[in-house]
Amino acid sequence: MKKPKPDEIKQDFITELHDSILIRILSLLPGADANRTRLLSSKWKHRWKDLRLFLPNLHFVMPICSSIEEINKFHDSVDQTLALRNGMPIKTFYLQCSKNCNYKRVYDSICKAVKCEIQELELGFPAEKFIVMFCWHLFKTCSSLVSLTLRGEFVLHVPEDSKLLFPWLKKLNLVSIVYLSDQSFVNLISGCPVLEELCVERQLVGEFDNIKMMVIDSPSLKRLRLSFRLSSDRAFGALIDAPKLEYLDIMDVMSTSYSLTRPLCLTEAHINIRNEGQVGSLARLITCISPSIEILSLTNSTLMALKFPRGLNMPMFLNMAKLMVDITQGWDKLPTLLANMPNLEHITFTNGLLPFPRSQQVHNMRWRPLTRVPTCLRFKLREVIIENREAISPGEFSFIKYLLKHSKKLEILAINAHEIDATRREEILKFYRASKSCRIEFV
Repeated sequence: MKKPKPDEIKQDFITELHDSILIRILSLLPGADANRTRLLSSKWKHRWKDLRLFLPNLHFVMPICSSIEEINKFHDSVDQTLALRNGMPIKTFYLQCSKNCNYKRVYDSICKAVKCEIQELELGFPAEKFIVMFCWHLFKTCSSLVSLTLRGEFVLHVPEDSKLLFPWLKKLNLVSIVYLSDQSFVNLISGCPVLEELCVERQLVGEFDNIKMMVIDSPSLKRLRLSFRLSSDRAFGALIDAPKLEYLDIMDVMSTSYSLTRPLCLTEAHINIRNEGQVGSLARLITCISPSIEILSLTNSTLMALKFPRGLNMPMFLNMAKLMVDITQGWDKLPTLLANMPNLEHITFTNGLLPFPRSQQVHNMRWRPLTRVPTCLRFKLREVIIENREAISPGEFSFIKYLLKHSKKLEILAINAHEIDATRREEILKFYRASKSCRIEFV
């Protein structure tokens, strides 16, 4: 076959597309992937320099720099890109700084980006305990910014006289931030009058983020996610005052004492609190969840906490349709939960048995059914999923038998247990089923 001459070789059809189409394609890619297109060919390397000026998403990650020249080179590239855009709107501006960055130049770059009708801003700083004060005056007049993410172990200072810091901000993510004081956090949240979604992650290791009582006071907040993985033996507090809150997700390994100013009007909640030292606080948090909730996820520690306090009445969850439980203990409270969820249709038991000694497994997994069968089993329950990592214990075995015997509407029982022997499987398949349409699946 005759080889084509060099001048007869045509570029691939993507390379020949109009710049407006290429910009559209690149804008749909994650920033890192779009940046890698410069490696396709020498032509793409030069073309990327032109196209990135018009992309709606700007993504800058500062490499580890060993000299002032390298530091200035990075900052120059950021400033040049912003200057060449000449005020063209920016959808997402991502800036990750490394150690030894020039903080004054970073501040100037943020100011320039904010003036470009920016919609989403994500800033990451190295783990240095320097105090940061942002260009608050610019944010006050930035009507386009709706999402802000701050990441890094820098000290955030929000002045007490700051009002309406982010008038149009809808989403705020705070990851591993060190705060000048409790009041800085309060000032930041109160400065977002239309905030709808808040995520706070405390992930410092062996450090303290200066927060003793985290006050989340927001009349507009709808979604709240708290991830407290701070390695500390200190006592902390969290006060939630959010009358419009619909979604709550808590993952907490700290000794946090939770308090509420009013019951939560939630539709979905995931409570994963693994420190059992705050039993009373945890129980009050659960019992203050509104009866209108539709999806609820609880862990072993949560169920254990509900066993001990007295005088706390479990509400009736009339709208509850889906329950997810990560359980190794606390089965004694499960019948009460089911009795208070008359319209429950789905239950997922995640993890199930963790690697306890066999004798402890038998003790913890005991099942004591109520004398009166819960209404949800008789009329509503349609799906049960058991996602165990280990073999089924005698307690779970009895529970499965109980479910099949009394669930008249059950359609599927899916069991994902790795060590169920053939004899046990046959025994489960022979259990009486109140629902003639129920099928059992071993995954």
